[in-house]
Amino acid sequence: MEKTVKKEIGARLRYKREQSGYSREKLGELCALSPRFIANIEFGDSTFSLDSLMTVCRVLSCSCDYLLFGNSVDSSAWSDVTSKLENLDTHYKEPVDKLIQSVVEIISMAESLP
Repeated sequence: MEKTVKKEIGARLRYKREQSGYSREKLGELCALSPRFIANIEFGDSTFSLDSLMTVCRVLSCSCDYLLFGNSVDSSAWSDVTSKLENLDTHYKEPVDKLIQSVVEIISMAESLP
């Protein structure tokens, strides 16, 4: 992995960590990682294992997509909606999925209007 990519990932990690109000020590404690390892990632000197990445994303309530690629969809913005959907009985999955797809299509069409 290129050093610049590692630094970008590290910068996003630091941003989310600070936004969450965690020190490196606290984040390390919550993720069972050393504060030095967190610092090494933030400085672009180390990379995550898949397990560490998933744990950090859970603790910081962000997507792996955000940390790795900088995509701006913040999962925490949708967390209450997601939790409501997760609590529904699975037999509602298909109709809810169709409803969501319809809403997204309507929004997309409305955004393309002059």
